[in-house]
Amino acid sequence: MEREFVGRVEQRELLASRLADVRDGHARTVLVGGEAGVGKSRLVAMFAESARAAGAHVLTGACEEHFGDPMPYRPLLELLEIFGREHGRQRACEIAGPAYERLTDFFDLGTASMTSPAQVFLAVRRMLDALGTVAPVVLIIEDLHWADPSTLDLVRHLGQARKDDRRLLLVCTYRTREVSRDHPLWQLMAGATFLRQTERIELPAFTLEELSQFLGSVNSERADPQLVARCFEWSDGIAFYAEQLIAAGALENSEDVRVPPDMESVVLARLSGLSTDALKVLRVAAVAGRAMSRRLLRTVSDLPAEALHEAVQECFDRQMLIAGLEVDVYRFRHALLREAVYQATVRDTRVDLHVAMAEALASDPALSLTEGSATAEQASHWYQADVRPKALASAVQAGQLAARTLAFPSAEIQFGRALQLWRQVDDPEAIAGVGKVQLLIEAADAARWAGHVDRAVDHIRQAIEEETAGRRTDRLGELQERLATYLWEAGQSAESARAFHEAARLMAGKPPSAMEARVLAGIALAHLRAGRYLEGRAEADKALEMATEVGAPAEEGRALNISGLAMCMLGEQDGENRLRRSLDVAQSAHHIEDLFRAYGNLGLVLEHAGRLREAADVTKRGLEEARQLDLANTRQGTILANNSSAALVLLGEWDDAESIITEVSLDRPVAESLYPRLTLAEIKVARGDYDQARQLLASIAGVELGEDPRFLGPLHTIRAELALGEGDLDRAVYEVRCGLEAVRGTESALELLRLCAVGLRSAADQASRQGAKEQDRAVAVSTGDWLAREGWDAHPAPSTAETEQLVRLCKAERQRIRRADTAAEWSKVASGWTALDRPYPAAYARFRQAAAMVAAGQRSEARSILRGAHQATVDLRAESLRAKLAALAKRIDLDVDRAPRIERPYGLTDAEFDTLRLLADGNDAAKIAAERSVVRRTVETQLRAIYRKLDVHSGTEAVARAHKESLLD
Repeated sequence: MEREFVGRVEQRELLASRLADVRDGHARTVLVGGEAGVGKSRLVAMFAESARAAGAHVLTGACEEHFGDPMPYRPLLELLEIFGREHGRQRACEIAGPAYERLTDFFDLGTASMTSPAQVFLAVRRMLDALGTVAPVVLIIEDLHWADPSTLDLVRHLGQARKDDRRLLLVCTYRTREVSRDHPLWQLMAGATFLRQTERIELPAFTLEELSQFLGSVNSERADPQLVARCFEWSDGIAFYAEQLIAAGALENSEDVRVPPDMESVVLARLSGLSTDALKVLRVAAVAGRAMSRRLLRTVSDLPAEALHEAVQECFDRQMLIAGLEVDVYRFRHALLREAVYQATVRDTRVDLHVAMAEALASDPALSLTEGSATAEQASHWYQADVRPKALASAVQAGQLAARTLAFPSAEIQFGRALQLWRQVDDPEAIAGVGKVQLLIEAADAARWAGHVDRAVDHIRQAIEEETAGRRTDRLGELQERLATYLWEAGQSAESARAFHEAARLMAGKPPSAMEARVLAGIALAHLRAGRYLEGRAEADKALEMATEVGAPAEEGRALNISGLAMCMLGEQDGENRLRRSLDVAQSAHHIEDLFRAYGNLGLVLEHAGRLREAADVTKRGLEEARQLDLANTRQGTILANNSSAALVLLGEWDDAESIITEVSLDRPVAESLYPRLTLAEIKVARGDYDQARQLLASIAGVELGEDPRFLGPLHTIRAELALGEGDLDRAVYEVRCGLEAVRGTESALELLRLCAVGLRSAADQASRQGAKEQDRAVAVSTGDWLAREGWDAHPAPSTAETEQLVRLCKAERQRIRRADTAAEWSKVASGWTALDRPYPAAYARFRQAAAMVAAGQRSEARSILRGAHQATVDLRAESLRAKLAALAKRIDLDVDRAPRIERPYGLTDAEFDTLRLLADGNDAAKIAAERSVVRRTVETQLRAIYRKLDVHSGTEAVARAHKESLLD
C-alpha cells in the first residue's frame, strides 16, 4: 500500500505552478530548506514522480558529504550516469544533444577538452536546453549543504542564467541548520543577484494533527492519540525523528522513556533486529558514504552472492537502503541514518573498510560511484584510513585533476590535505611525485582562483622559506613575483611593491627572461598605482623591450597593457591602441589574469578620457567573461565590478552601479574591496544616506589604503562631501586639505582638481551661510585663494574635457565666495556637465544657476530651471540636492515637490518620452541631441532604454508601437 502524502499543500502547489511556468518557457529555481528529517527528500521525490508522469524530463543528483572532502561536480556526474543508463548512450545523445556526449567524454577523461568552468556550465545548459525542446526539464539536486564548490558554482550559474525561452525547473534541497553564515551555501544564497532570481521555501515541522496523519500512514492504521502526543513532544514534529522513534518502539513504554537527545540511539535501537550480514552491509555502505555503487558494495563486503542479496533485501525491507532509478547505486534512505551507522562502527572496522574501498577502486576505477570519480573517492578513503603515503599521493593527484578541470575550490581542498600530510611521511617528494615548492605553488594558484588570496600569500611565503632553507635560488625571483601579485590582490600594496623590487634584485645580472619581463611590468604597475606615471611608463617600456627580445608573447601583452595605461594617464594618444592590443593577446593566449587586467585598465582610461558609456560597456563585457568563468567573486572580478560601477555612477545610473557592487564585491574582505566600498559610499552620500555612507567609510578606515591617488583623492573628496551634507563645513575643508596632501606631487591632476572643486564649494557655503561674520567670510576668501592656486598649479597641459570643466566649476565657486557668481556662468558649467553625460553635477550647477537668478530678481526664469533640475534629482534619487532645490523653489512660491508629475506609459521618464516624441517626428539621434541640448551619447542611451522598456529592437518598431498604442497623443 502506497503511503499517503501528508501536508505540504502550499509547497506542492508552488512547485506545480513553477513547472507550469517552465512549460511556458520561463525557467525557475526553487530552493527547499528545512531541518534534517523534516521531509524535503520526500517532497521532491513526490514532485519528481508527478512531473515525470506529466511528461517532463526529470534528472536527479545528490551531493555527498565524503567526510568533508567533496567530489567536484558530484551531482552532475550522478545525473549523467543515471540518464545514460536509463536511456542508453545512443538514445541519450539523441535526446540531450552533443553537449551530453561532450560532458560524458570530459568526465570520462576522454578526448573532450574544456578549459574553463564556464565551458562545463555552457555544456550543461545546452544539454538541458536540448532536453527542453521536447519536454520541460526538472533538475533536482539534493543536500546542497554538502555540495562541493564546483557544484555550488554550477547552481549559481543556472540560477542566475537567462530565464526566458528556457524550460528548466531547478529544485535544490538543503538543511537549514547546516548553513551557518560562514557556510559557502549561505554566501551563495545571500548574493543579491541569486536571491532575486530564485525562490526559497522552508518546510516547517509537522503540527500535531499532521504528525498524527503521518504516523497513521506509516502504520496503515489509526495512530494512538497518546502515542502521537508523546511522539510529537519527543520529535518536535520532525518526520524522520518521529518515524524512527515509532519504528524503534522507543515510546511504547510510557513509564520508562530513555531516548537520549542524540537520535543516534534511536537508530541503534532499530538496528538491533538486523541480521549480522545486514549490519555488515550497512557498515560498508556507511563507510562509502550516503551512496555507493552496487559493484563496490559487493566487492568490499566480501559476502557470498546469496548472502549479500538477502542482506541487501533486508535493508531494503526495513527502508534503510533504497535504489530507485539508480539501479547500480544503493543509497541510505536518510543521511542521518548513514551518519549514525558510521559513528557506531568501531574505528578499526572503519579503517579496514576505507582501505578495502581504496584498494578496490585502485584496481578497478569502474567500481566508483560514477564514472570519473575514482580518484577523488580514493583520496577520501586513504585519508580517512590514515594511510598517509597513499593519502598524500592520491590527494596530489586529485588536486591536479580538479585544477585541470578548473574546479579550483576542490583543488584547494586536496592540495591543502596534501600539505597537511607532507610532514607525516618519509620521502614525501617521491610519494607525491612533486617537490614541496611546486606543491605550494599549485596550492597557491588554486587558493587564489578559489577566492582565498590570503591563503595564496601564505602558501607562497612558505615556498620562499622552503627554497631559501634548501639554499636554492633558481626560483626565488619567480616566487617573489607571485608573492607580489598575491599581496596586491590581498590589498597590501606597499608590501607588494617591495616584493616586486626584491624579485628584480634576485634577477639582476641574469640573462633577460620572460620572468624578468613580468617583474619589470609589476614594478611599472606599482609606480602607476602610486600616481607616478612617467616612472611607470619607463619601466613598462623596459618590460616590453625585454619581452619582445626573448620572444614571450604573454609577457609582451602584459607590458603593452601597463605601458598603454601609463600613456593614457599622461595624455598620450597611442596608449589606447596598446591597451586594445594587450586585450587581443590575453584573449588569444587564454590568460585569465591578463585578460581581466586588460578589460579593467581599458575601462579606466576610457573613463579618464570622458568616454563613460564606452568605459561602462567594456568593463561590463569583462565582468560578464568573469561570470562565465565563474570568477566574478575573485579580486580580479571585484576590480572589473568597481570600474564598471564607477563609470555608471558618473553617468547617473546609480541603481545599476549599486547592483553590480552588491552582487560581486561586498562579500570580499575589506582589504580586497576598498574601491567598490568607496564607490558605494559616493552613491550613498549623493542620495543623502549619510548613516550608510559613514558605515562604508568606517569599514575601510582600519586597513592599508596604499598610495594610489585614484583612491586617496576620491576618499577625501567623498569624506568632504559627506561633511558638507551634514553641515560640517570645517570638517569638509579639513578633508580637502588631507586629500591635497595625499595626492600632491603625483601626476593626478584630475583628482586634485576634484578636491579643489569640493573645497571651494565648502568655502563658498561658509561665506554665504546665514549669519556668517565678516571674519568667516575673510577665512572663506583666503581658503578660496589658496585652493585656486592649488588648482591652477595642477591644471594639466594638454587638458581634457573633464579637467577644463573642473576648472570652470572652480572659477564659478570662487566667484560665489565673493558673491559675484552669475547665472550665465553657472549655465555654462551646467551645459559642460551635460555634454559630458554627467547628470548629477549638471543638476547641481542648474541649482546654482537658479539661485543666481533669484538673487538677481529673475524669478520667472528661475522657475523653469528649478523644475528641470528638480526632476533630475528625483530621477537620481539625490535626496540632499533635491531638498536644497525644493527649499530654493519655496522662496519663490514654487512647490516642486507637489508639482503634478505625468505618469508616462511603460515607466518612461520625461526625458525618454521627449526623445521618443522627437524620434516619431522623424529626427535621428543627432537632431534629437541638438533639439534637446544634450550630447548624442545621452540620446543613444535613452533610445536603448526606450527599446528595452517597450520590448522592441529598433527605432522603427518603437515608433510603430507608440502610434499603435497612442502613447504620444
